[in-house]
Amino acid sequence: MRRLAILFGLLAVAGAITLGLRASDRWPQIVSLYHNAMDHTLDVTALAGLRLDALTVQGRVNTDAEDILASIDVERGTPILSIDVAEAREAVESLPWVKSAQVERQLPGAVHVVIQEREAYALWQRGKRYTLIDAEGHAIADVPGQIGDLPLIVGTDAPAHAHELFETLKTTPDLLARVKGAVRVGERRWNIHIDSVETGITVRLPENGIAEACARLAALQSRHNILARDLAAIDLRLADRLVVQLNQAPGKPTPDAKAKTTETSPSAAKSAKQDV
Repeated sequence: MRRLAILFGLLAVAGAITLGLRASDRWPQIVSLYHNAMDHTLDVTALAGLRLDALTVQGRVNTDAEDILASIDVERGTPILSIDVAEAREAVESLPWVKSAQVERQLPGAVHVVIQEREAYALWQRGKRYTLIDAEGHAIADVPGQIGDLPLIVGTDAPAHAHELFETLKTTPDLLARVKGAVRVGERRWNIHIDSVETGITVRLPENGIAEACARLAALQSRHNILARDLAAIDLRLADRLVVQLNQAPGKPTPDAKAKTTETSPSAAKSAKQDV
């Protein structure tokens, strides 16, 4: 209590001096003197025991503790009242994995940080570059390549639309479980890749009515086990018909060789036909 009384007394004196000098025309010099006085006051508060002795973090999984400390830019012994918690929060929230943060002083000597991290939702491929994204389409961090069971997505605007696609696919969970990748075509619709992005079946989805198209495919799978057949692609873009493309033996012509457009695969090394 005595330390706090000394502290508030010093702050009151500094405030009174500042108010008295505001009327002066030597304001720049006064401001400099004020900041010097405040620095000395904060030094006194540190000597009185109000200094940083501990930084605690809650909610950290993928964020490095050293990165949090560096973002706040404080060290042990710093006057705790000199730490701007609003600036510290903004600095922590600028870290790649951090979605939101709370920073609070816990007198006399601790700063407590609570963070909510982003969750990796999909892996966005651009050529040879792979980036983790969250459900909101926010780019989190670049990674060397495939991580776990995260679906691969391709396309300039794919991150912004991936959550909508996969939420719709949840209406057919058996189908969703087999989706390994999705390509955004013409920034308006999707092709999904079943079982493998390299050798699996490409399913061409319509621009609208994805849930209905997937329900059709799920029904065909249930009745006829269509996904077990030797198919290269299934076209669901027309509501009144189903178009399938058979896998071709090496050296044999492709049935739709007259097509003039091309289709991009999730693999940077794979080139295939594209329909828009």
